Amino acid sequence: MTSSIDPPADPPQEAVEVTPRRSARAIVAGSAGTFIEWYDYGLYAYVAGTVFAPFFFPPDAGNAATIGAFGAFAAGFIARPIGGIILGALSDRWGRRPVLLASIILVGVATAAIGVLPPYATVGVWAPILLVLCRVAQGFGTGAELGTAMVYVNESAQQRRKGFQSSFLYNATMAGSIFSLLFFAVINLAVGQAAFVSWGWRIPFLFAGVLTVIALWLRRNMEESAEYQQAKEQGRIVQRSNPLLAIKTAFTASPRNYVAAFFMPTASNVIGYVANAFGISYMANQLKLSFLQTALALLVMYVAGVLALPLWGKACDRWSAKTVLNVGAIAGIVLAFPYFALLTTRNMVFVIIAGAVLWAVCWSPSVVAQLVIGPVLFRTESRAAGFTSSRELQQALIAGPTPLLATALIIQLDGAPWLVAALIVVAQVVTMASIRFARPQLTPAELAAVPAHRGLETFEQRSAVVAPPAATA
Repeated sequence: MTSSIDPPADPPQEAVEVTPRRSARAIVAGSAGTFIEWYDYGLYAYVAGTVFAPFFFPPDAGNAATIGAFGAFAAGFIARPIGGIILGALSDRWGRRPVLLASIILVGVATAAIGVLPPYATVGVWAPILLVLCRVAQGFGTGAELGTAMVYVNESAQQRRKGFQSSFLYNATMAGSIFSLLFFAVINLAVGQAAFVSWGWRIPFLFAGVLTVIALWLRRNMEESAEYQQAKEQGRIVQRSNPLLAIKTAFTASPRNYVAAFFMPTASNVIGYVANAFGISYMANQLKLSFLQTALALLVMYVAGVLALPLWGKACDRWSAKTVLNVGAIAGIVLAFPYFALLTTRNMVFVIIAGAVLWAVCWSPSVVAQLVIGPVLFRTESRAAGFTSSRELQQALIAGPTPLLATALIIQLDGAPWLVAALIVVAQVVTMASIRFARPQLTPAELAAVPAHRGLETFEQRSAVVAPPAATA
C-alpha cells in the first residue's frame, strides 16, 4: 500500500557521484555570482536613506523621499519572484549554466547602471523612475541567481561532503556583504562625507561592473551539474515553453513539498532581515549608535558567519542537515530575547557579542541546512522552477516585509524590541514545522548515499510506516 499524498513519479534510482575537481570548480563558479549579489544588496541598503533620498527625489520631499528610496528597494523584491519563476523554469529547460551566466550579467549591469544615474536636480522625475527600473532589473536577475546557484552547487557537491561544500555558497554571500561594507567605509573616509554624498557613492556601484567581468571569467568554463546531465540523458527533461506550466508541474508533483520549501527559510530570513536591514535602523535611531559603531557591529557579525558556516556544513555531513536545522531554530527561540536585551544596554561589547552569536548560532546553521534540504524537495527535472519560485515568493511575502513589520512592532511598544523578539521565535517554530511536513524527493539509494540526508523522511518511508500489515492466511 502506498501513500495517497504526493507520491513521487519515477525519480532517479541512483545517486550521482562527482569528482573533487568538478565539485570544486562548481563551488567557485556558483559562489562568484552570489558574492556579487550580496555586494549589490549591501550597496543599496547602506545608502538608501542617507544618499538616495535627497539625490533622486525632490529636495523638499522630506520623509517622503526616504519612503521613496526604500520603495525602490522594495521594487527589487517584487521583481524577484517574477525572475525566479521565469529564469528558474528556463534553468530546468536549458540547464543551470546558461541561466547562471545570464542572471549575473543582468544583476551586474543593473547595479553598475545605478552608479551613472543622473540626480533629480538634472532630470526631474526621471531620476526616481530610472532608479526603480534599475532595481527591478536587479531584482529580476537576483530572483534566479542565488536560488539557481543553490541548486547547481547542491547537484555538484560530493555525496559525503554535501553540507560542507554547499556552505561555501553562503560564505560568498557574507564575503560580498563584508566587501561592500568595507568598500563604502574606505570611500567615505577617503573623500569625506560631503564628497561621498555628492559623487563618492557612485564608485562602489560602478565597481560592480568590474566584479561582473571577473564572475563571468570564473563561470566561463563551468560544467552543467551532474544530476541535471543525468536527468537529460534519461530523457526526463521536458522542453516546456510556458514558465507557469513549469511551476505548476513542480507544485503538482508535490504540493506539500512546495509549501514546505516556501516556509522553510522563514527562520533564517526573519533573523537575517531583523539583524541586518532592520538592525541598521534600530541601532542608529533607537540605540543612537554612530555609523562607525553600527558598521563595526555588522562587520563582526558577518565575520562570525564566515567562520561558522563551514563548521555547520561539516555538522550536516556528520549529524544530518535536519538536526542542524532544528539546532539553529531552537537556538533562535532561546536567544531571541537575550539578543535584544544585550542590544538595549548600548554597550558596544555586548552589542557586538549579541550580533555575532545570533548570526553564528542561529542564522548560519539554518541557511546551511536549507542548502542541503531545499533542492531535494523537488525532482531534478523541475527542481529549479520549484525551488527558486517558492524561495523568491518567500522573499517577497515574508522576508521583504520583515523590516517594515519589525519597525511597526517597535512603534507599538514605544521603541521596546520585545515584540520583534517574539517575531523571531514564531519564525523558528514555522521552520521547524516545515521540516516535519516535508517529504524529500529521494529514493532509498539516494538517501543512503548522502550522510547529510539522514533523518529525512521520504514518501516511500512514510508509506511503509502507514501501510497496514499484510493479511495472513
